Amino acid sequence: MRISPSLRWLAAAAALTASTVSAQTWPDKPITFVMPYSAGGPTDLVTRKVAQRMSESIGQPIVVVNAPGASTMIAAERVARAPSDGYTLLVGSVTTFSNNPLMYKNIRYKIDDFVPISMMAHTPYTLSVNPDLPVRNFAQFVDYAKQRPGKIFNATTGVGATNQLLGKILGGAVGVNFVDVPYKGSGPALLDVMGGQVHLLFDGINTSVPAHRTGKVRVLAVTSEKRSAALPDVPTFAELGHPNMTAAFWYGLFAPAGTPSAIVEKLNAELNAALNDKEIRNQLEGNGLTVDPGTPEALASTIKRDALAWGPVIKALGIQLE
Repeated sequence: MRISPSLRWLAAAAALTASTVSAQTWPDKPITFVMPYSAGGPTDLVTRKVAQRMSESIGQPIVVVNAPGASTMIAAERVARAPSDGYTLLVGSVTTFSNNPLMYKNIRYKIDDFVPISMMAHTPYTLSVNPDLPVRNFAQFVDYAKQRPGKIFNATTGVGATNQLLGKILGGAVGVNFVDVPYKGSGPALLDVMGGQVHLLFDGINTSVPAHRTGKVRVLAVTSEKRSAALPDVPTFAELGHPNMTAAFWYGLFAPAGTPSAIVEKLNAELNAALNDKEIRNQLEGNGLTVDPGTPEALASTIKRDALAWGPVIKALGIQLE
């Protein structure tokens, strides 16, 4: 059956009108943030604080749903298939958008399946170890690990996650083959470092700082360019002779592609307002996080930059996954 040009025009006009009305009434029901990590980890904790403040502002509940696993791909696929109406959003990270597309042959989502809303925060990693290890500094830890080849376990948040890549880079530099133990989030990974089931974790600074201060882990180094104000006595990897270990973990908010620009603009404004809230900012920055509200365009540029930075590393390590 042939559809007349006038009917096609009417259909397009109706779709445009529906989109406009949707943007004007948004939000008129609860919003879901899909979190690719387990509850209790650094990304989860920050997201819940921000979601609560956004919820108070927009007058609708924001539910944070944890969907961990498969190097953040379970959560990403879920949001990629969601309606483009601004009610199902992804908390995506450098792993989701810069690392996974470079490593997985059969990845079931594309960067173009999403539209960036804004960066939320970024944080350096810390090399955190079990405090019962007989080591007080980085050099002692390396010596300890070298004496136990194949017996030092590195907790990671999945194959291809930045903390796994950092373990590979460091291991290659110091001549230690760390045994990777994957977890569905840094929350359970950190608990196992505390309990002695694994030896080390490259963890976000905002969760490792409280654990370090209470003696539950020992932080030996940070991946920031300069020392963190939250850990002034802990050296950077660059100070220790490993400048290629300078790295940060970032995360931001994303909507399914096709979400009306008016809704994206509203989400950007609400998210940035929450991140600029004095109480939230002081709390997050006090634990070493850098709060980083911005534009969708800035977040898109970060994705491209990190893909260029990590691409050669992933290739050199020979990581190619199904």
